Amino acid sequence: MTLSIHPNPFLTACFKVVLMLSALCCVFSTSVLAANATAEPVATASTNYTVPQSTPIDKLVQVVYANSPLTTAILRKSLVEANPKVITGNPQQRVKAGTTIVVPEHGHIVRTVLTPFVPATETPDPGFTARDYTVRKPWVRFP
Repeated sequence: MTLSIHPNPFLTACFKVVLMLSALCCVFSTSVLAANATAEPVATASTNYTVPQSTPIDKLVQVVYANSPLTTAILRKSLVEANPKVITGNPQQRVKAGTTIVVPEHGHIVRTVLTPFVPATETPDPGFTARDYTVRKPWVRFP
Protein backbone atom coordinates (compact mmCIF):
# COMPACT_ATOMS: atom_id res chain seq x y z
CA MET A 1 0.00 0.00 0.00
CA THR A 2 1.47 3.32 -1.09
CA LEU A 3 0.63 6.40 0.88
CA SER A 4 1.03 9.72 -0.89
CA ILE A 5 0.89 13.04 0.86
CA HIS A 6 -0.17 16.08 -1.13
CA PRO A 7 0.79 19.38 0.49
CA ASN A 8 -1.96 21.89 0.87
CA PRO A 9 -1.12 24.83 -1.47
CA PHE A 10 -2.79 27.33 0.86
CA LEU A 11 -0.65 26.21 3.81
CA THR A 12 2.46 26.31 1.63
CA ALA A 13 1.69 29.88 0.57
CA CYS A 14 0.98 30.88 4.19
CA PHE A 15 4.27 29.34 5.27
CA LYS A 16 6.15 31.35 2.63
CA VAL A 17 4.47 34.58 3.71
CA VAL A 18 5.26 33.91 7.38
CA LEU A 19 8.86 33.12 6.48
CA MET A 20 9.26 36.35 4.52
CA LEU A 21 7.63 38.42 7.27
CA SER A 22 9.86 36.88 9.92
CA ALA A 23 12.92 37.66 7.80
CA LEU A 24 11.76 41.27 7.45
CA CYS A 25 11.16 41.51 11.20
CA CYS A 26 14.69 40.25 11.86
CA VAL A 27 16.15 42.79 9.46
CA PHE A 28 14.19 45.71 10.88
CA SER A 29 14.96 44.76 14.47
CA THR A 30 18.65 44.41 13.61
CA SER A 31 18.70 47.84 12.00
CA VAL A 32 16.93 49.36 15.02
CA LEU A 33 19.42 47.77 17.42
CA ALA A 34 22.32 48.95 15.28
CA ALA A 35 20.95 52.48 15.21
CA ASN A 36 20.61 52.49 19.01
CA ALA A 37 24.15 51.27 19.63
CA THR A 38 26.46 54.11 20.70
CA ALA A 39 29.71 52.35 19.79
CA GLU A 40 28.77 51.97 16.12
CA PRO A 41 28.13 54.94 13.84
CA VAL A 42 24.67 55.28 12.36
CA ALA A 43 24.73 53.66 8.92
CA THR A 44 23.56 55.68 5.96
CA ALA A 45 22.32 54.37 2.63
CA SER A 46 25.92 53.62 1.63
CA THR A 47 29.43 53.81 3.01
CA ASN A 48 32.86 53.92 1.43
CA TYR A 49 35.33 51.07 1.81
CA THR A 50 38.97 51.12 0.76
CA VAL A 51 40.25 47.73 -0.38
CA PRO A 52 43.47 46.97 1.57
CA GLN A 53 44.87 44.45 -0.93
CA SER A 54 43.90 43.02 -4.31
CA THR A 55 40.81 40.90 -3.59
CA PRO A 56 38.27 38.93 -5.67
CA ILE A 57 34.74 40.27 -5.53
CA ASP A 58 33.28 37.23 -3.77
CA LYS A 59 35.92 37.47 -1.03
CA LEU A 60 35.20 41.19 -0.76
CA VAL A 61 31.48 40.42 -0.35
CA GLN A 62 32.31 37.98 2.47
CA VAL A 63 34.43 40.61 4.22
CA VAL A 64 32.03 43.54 3.83
CA TYR A 65 28.81 41.62 4.46
CA ALA A 66 29.97 39.06 7.02
CA ASN A 67 27.20 36.82 8.43
CA SER A 68 24.66 37.97 5.85
CA PRO A 69 21.76 35.60 5.15
CA LEU A 70 21.60 36.79 1.53
CA THR A 71 23.34 34.89 -1.23
CA THR A 72 26.67 36.04 -2.57
CA ALA A 73 25.12 36.64 -6.01
CA ILE A 74 22.61 39.16 -4.62
CA LEU A 75 25.27 40.99 -2.61
CA ARG A 76 27.65 40.97 -5.60
CA LYS A 77 24.89 42.45 -7.78
CA SER A 78 24.34 45.27 -5.28
CA LEU A 79 28.07 46.07 -5.30
CA VAL A 80 28.07 46.08 -9.11
CA GLU A 81 25.08 48.47 -9.16
CA ALA A 82 26.78 50.78 -6.65
CA ASN A 83 30.17 50.71 -8.45
CA PRO A 84 29.57 50.20 -12.19
CA LYS A 85 32.92 51.70 -13.23
CA VAL A 86 34.99 49.57 -10.85
CA ILE A 87 33.20 46.20 -10.64
CA THR A 88 31.89 44.30 -13.67
CA GLY A 89 30.12 41.48 -11.82
CA ASN A 90 32.50 38.69 -12.80
CA PRO A 91 33.07 36.63 -9.60
CA GLN A 92 36.75 36.13 -10.48
CA GLN A 93 37.41 39.84 -11.03
CA ARG A 94 39.88 41.28 -8.57
CA VAL A 95 39.54 44.76 -7.12
CA LYS A 96 42.92 46.50 -6.93
CA ALA A 97 44.46 47.52 -3.61
CA GLY A 98 43.71 51.10 -2.59
CA THR A 99 40.47 51.28 -4.60
CA THR A 100 37.62 52.98 -2.75
CA ILE A 101 34.22 51.43 -3.42
CA VAL A 102 30.72 52.35 -2.32
CA VAL A 103 29.13 49.69 -0.10
CA PRO A 104 25.32 49.83 0.12
CA GLU A 105 23.77 49.32 3.55
CA HIS A 106 22.78 45.71 4.20
CA GLY A 107 19.32 46.61 5.48
CA HIS A 108 18.60 48.56 2.29
CA ILE A 109 19.61 45.55 0.16
CA VAL A 110 17.38 43.23 2.18
CA ARG A 111 14.41 45.60 1.88
CA THR A 112 14.83 45.89 -1.90
CA VAL A 113 15.14 42.11 -2.28
CA LEU A 114 12.24 41.12 0.01
CA THR A 115 9.76 43.94 -0.63
CA PRO A 116 8.28 42.39 -3.81
CA PHE A 117 7.38 39.27 -1.81
CA VAL A 118 5.52 41.03 1.01
CA PRO A 119 1.78 40.82 0.40
CA ALA A 120 -0.02 44.12 0.10
CA THR A 121 -2.43 44.83 2.90
CA GLU A 122 -5.95 45.18 1.63
CA THR A 123 -8.14 47.89 3.06
CA PRO A 124 -11.64 46.73 3.87
CA ASP A 125 -14.26 47.95 1.44
CA PRO A 126 -16.54 50.39 3.29
CA GLY A 127 -19.35 49.36 0.97
CA PHE A 128 -22.88 48.39 1.85
CA THR A 129 -23.56 46.04 4.73
CA ALA A 130 -26.65 44.22 5.93
CA ARG A 131 -27.20 47.00 8.47
CA ASP A 132 -28.13 49.45 5.73
CA TYR A 133 -31.85 49.65 5.12
CA THR A 134 -31.36 50.32 1.40
CA VAL A 135 -29.55 47.02 1.05
CA ARG A 136 -32.13 45.03 3.01
CA LYS A 137 -35.18 46.58 1.36
CA PRO A 138 -35.24 44.30 -1.74
CA TRP A 139 -34.65 41.17 0.34
CA VAL A 140 -37.42 38.58 0.33
CA ARG A 141 -38.95 38.06 3.76
CA PHE A 142 -40.68 34.86 4.68
CA PRO A 143 -43.32 34.74 7.41
